[in-house]
Amino acid sequence: MTNTPLLLRNGRLFDGHSFIEATDLRVSDDGKIAEIGIDLESQAGERLIELNERLLMPGLVDCHVHFREPGLVRKEGYLTGSAGALHGGVTTVMEIQNNPPMMESAALLKSKIENLRGVSHVDYAPYGSLTDNSAPIISELKGLVPAVKCFLGGSTGSGGLKSLKQMHDLFAAAAKAGLKVVAHCEDDELMRQAVATASSEEAVRHDLMRPVAAEVKSIRDAIQVAKETGVELHVFHISTGEGAQLVTAAAEDGWPITSTTGPHYLLIDAEEAFATAQNRFKVNPSIKYPSDRATLLELLEAKKIQGIGTDHAPHPLQDKARPYAKAPSGFPSIDLLLPLVFSIHDAQGLSLERALAAVTADPAEEFKLSNKGRLHLGADADLVICDPHSEQIVDESQLPSKSKWSPYQGRKLRGFPQQVFLRGNEVFADGQVLGEPIGGPIFE
Repeated sequence: MTNTPLLLRNGRLFDGHSFIEATDLRVSDDGKIAEIGIDLESQAGERLIELNERLLMPGLVDCHVHFREPGLVRKEGYLTGSAGALHGGVTTVMEIQNNPPMMESAALLKSKIENLRGVSHVDYAPYGSLTDNSAPIISELKGLVPAVKCFLGGSTGSGGLKSLKQMHDLFAAAAKAGLKVVAHCEDDELMRQAVATASSEEAVRHDLMRPVAAEVKSIRDAIQVAKETGVELHVFHISTGEGAQLVTAAAEDGWPITSTTGPHYLLIDAEEAFATAQNRFKVNPSIKYPSDRATLLELLEAKKIQGIGTDHAPHPLQDKARPYAKAPSGFPSIDLLLPLVFSIHDAQGLSLERALAAVTADPAEEFKLSNKGRLHLGADADLVICDPHSEQIVDESQLPSKSKWSPYQGRKLRGFPQQVFLRGNEVFADGQVLGEPIGGPIFE
C-alpha cells in the first residue's frame, strides 16, 4: 500500500520506553517510520502536521481483548470492537476466542484471520486455544499465533481445568511445540468452596466468591507445572499482589514466567466495585484490595510486570443488570485505554513513562511484535496524537464499541486520542473512525 508521506513536527515524543529529545517524525510512503529528529525540513509531496507540542506516541498494543468473532458478534465483533480500539488509541489487538468455535486448529485460525480482512480497523493477532482437543495438534499453530490461551479456572464462556495432570499434559504439549502459554489463573475448587460456605451477605460480593486465595493457588500451581514442563508461561490480568510476587520471584530465579494486569485492578478496589450499580465492575478475576493494587503498581514501576491489557469483554447492559449471581462477568474498556493510563498515573502515582510503556513497548516486546509499540526507524507508523491536558467526561452513549455502556461513565479523564494512524494511514480523528477497515494480521 502506498501512503501519503507525512512529517509530524514540533511534538513531545514518547518512543515506547521514555520521552526523547526529538520533536519531529517522518513517515515514508510505505507506512514506516523513516526519520526522527529535530527541525526536520518538509519535503515535496509530504503532508505536514503541526503538533504544537502535543504528545506523539506509538499506537497502543492491547494484549488481551475478547471480540467474540465468530460466534457472538451480537455482544461484540471486530468491526465495532476495533472502532472502540481506535477511540482508545489502540492500533494492535491480541484477541482471545472465549466462545465456540475455540481456536483449536490451524484451519480455524486461518479462516478467522482471513475473514477479518476488511472488517478490523486495527491490526490483530488472535491467540490459539490450548485445550484437550487442540493439544495433539497444537504444533499446527506455531507461527500463526503469539501464544496459546489456557483457562485454568472457569470464566465467562470457558471451563477450567479438572486436575494438575491435565494442566501438565497441556503445558507439555505447548512446550514441545515451542508455544508460550497465556493463562487465566483461578482455582475452581477454592471458588466452589467460597460459594458453598458464604453467608447471604458474602454471596453477593464478587471479591469473596472469587477470592485472593483462588488466584494465588492457581498461580502457584501453574508456576510449578511450568517449571516441570519447561513451557514459557504468561499470567494474564493478574489481580493480587501475592500472585504477582510469585511470578516475579520465579522470573528472578531465571524461569520464563511473566505477567500483565488490567487497568481496573490499578484504579478500582473491591469496595468501589461492589458499590457500583448493575454489576458493572463484575469481572474475572475479581477486583481486589488497596494492598493488592499497591503491590501491582510497585512491580509495574520496577518493570516486573510486562504490561497492561484491558480484558475488554462486553455484554449487553441488561445482562449485566441481572441479580449478581446471574450477571455475566466482563465489561468494555478498550475505548478508553489511553485516558485510563493517564488516570493510573494521576490517581495512583505510576510514573507516566512506565504507564505509557505498559501499553506500548512492554506488550510488544513480551509477545515479539517487532514493528509495533515503539517509535524507531523502520517500525510501522502506528501513531497516536493527543493533548494530555485536554479533559473530557466519559459519555458511554458515544463510545464506538457495541455495548454502548462503560463502568467509567461520568468520570473526568484526560488524554483522549485526537488523531490515530495505522501504518501511516490516518484512521481516526476528532472522535470519528475514518475510511474503510484496513487492519491486517500480525501473524499469518
